[in-house]
Amino acid sequence: MSGPKGTTNHPMDPKGRVTFPAKYHRELHDDLVLVKSIEKDFPSLSIYSSEEYDRWIDRFFESRGGFNERSKKDLAMWTRLHKDCTDVTVDQAGRILIPSHLREYASLEKTVSIIGVRNFVQIWNPDSLDDYMNAYEDDEILDQP
Repeated sequence: MSGPKGTTNHPMDPKGRVTFPAKYHRELHDDLVLVKSIEKDFPSLSIYSSEEYDRWIDRFFESRGGFNERSKKDLAMWTRLHKDCTDVTVDQAGRILIPSHLREYASLEKTVSIIGVRNFVQIWNPDSLDDYMNAYEDDEILDQP
């Protein structure tokens, strides 16, 4: 999957509705999952297809030796990864609704930046996105494994 690409900026209405670009909707389809980012210093949101979200969770636990339902750490991580995620749908006007607790987490206000990243989409406060990009030098990012 080549996935969605590029950045678009969109206004968000007072109810938390924002246009979800058709190019991303075509790539991810209809069963969408909205989740908190795991980058605590620069909070944002991510949208996965339901299928891709399940794969992401599976890969996360595979990298730790697999999910063990008897492990307190695994259960705590499972709960953390799932407690704030929500299913979202694209309405007839091409918008998604971002719940207030997720808008607050990512400091989303009047305008949001939506970025296609391979097999998912990120939603950022534009100022937070600038801070995130300015936090790393390009060569520093490229040297990461």
